[in-house]
Amino acid sequence: MPESIPHSSSSTPPQKEIPSSFRVSNSLVSDQPTSVWRERLDRIAKPRVLISVFLATSAFYCFVIGRDRYTAVSEFVIQQALPLETSSASVLSGAASAPQVLTSLVDGQYLQVYLASADVKTRLFPDGKKLEQDYRIKLPDLRTGLPANSNAPAQLNFYRKQLTVAPQPLSGSVILTTSGFSPQQALNLNNELLKQSRRFVNEVNQSINADQNQFARKEVELAETSLKGAKRSLELFQEKHGNLSVLTEQSAASSYISGLESQLVDLKVQEAALRRQYRDPNAPEVAFIADQVSELEFQIREERDRAVSKNGRDLNTLALEEAGLISDVEFATQTLQSARLASDNSRRESQRQLKFVVVLSQPQLPVKPDHNWRWQAFLASVGIIIVAWGVGGFLLNAMRKS
Repeated sequence: MPESIPHSSSSTPPQKEIPSSFRVSNSLVSDQPTSVWRERLDRIAKPRVLISVFLATSAFYCFVIGRDRYTAVSEFVIQQALPLETSSASVLSGAASAPQVLTSLVDGQYLQVYLASADVKTRLFPDGKKLEQDYRIKLPDLRTGLPANSNAPAQLNFYRKQLTVAPQPLSGSVILTTSGFSPQQALNLNNELLKQSRRFVNEVNQSINADQNQFARKEVELAETSLKGAKRSLELFQEKHGNLSVLTEQSAASSYISGLESQLVDLKVQEAALRRQYRDPNAPEVAFIADQVSELEFQIREERDRAVSKNGRDLNTLALEEAGLISDVEFATQTLQSARLASDNSRRESQRQLKFVVVLSQPQLPVKPDHNWRWQAFLASVGIIIVAWGVGGFLLNAMRKS
């Protein structure tokens, strides 16, 4: 009987053993996509977490921790007492014509700079400690307020943040907005700034008008002094020469010499007629008329020399000198009249151009906090994130491409 061949109970052929190197490579291939996606998620998750923390912190500060701020608003306009004709363009300028709205707008712009100046800050807060005390930092908001022992530039910068002066181009009015950590603080600051606005307009405008009037009065005084000097010089000249009018005396001398010359002409005509009548040139009748002619010619020469020579009366020089003195008196008189007229016009114009601060809307005590700053601060933080995200993405793309 043939020997039986043993066989296994299972018909499945035996499996071959898989090499270990093949199993390792297969596991690496299967884990590679998972690690790539994990890295991508990590890259995305980290900025999102930072952005979320930043926005949450900003929102928590703006709507929870941040101190309440109160706002007081007033509106005023700078007006003249009388309508404009040829008035100045502003309280600080000359005689340039401008409409009332433009004039108020220019004055409002000057006032905008003045109210934010260190001079006004010093007037309102003579001691820097008072400003630090009124706007000191309080818990839990450690960011808002003026720290103790702050320097002068820091105090001025903080003071400027508490007010807003906005001239309106269409109406020429000025809107004054003040803020504070309490309703009374905002109201008091607004009222004090209104007082400073009135003082600025009144002092500057009135000081300019006073300077103009003083200048006009000085011109009148100088003209009066000049006129007195010119008259005194003329009086001394007339006293020196016998209180006579040289021009009148010169005219009289000219008339006298003209009369003598007329007589001389008549005598010469008679002499010529006698010489034709008598054949003897030495006839007594001819000699008598000839002697009169010679004497009259000598007298005319003497009168001329006495009138114009330096050893005589020298009427020509004296007449010129007297005419100059009279001209000085007339010019000084006209100058005095013009100065008086200008002074009177300056006084009237100063009264007409006086400017006043007319309050259109008085500041009111705030009844509730102003929440605009909270939304503005939070939206500013959102804007920072958007800008940083865009700039950062642009730079990363540029770096990858390079």
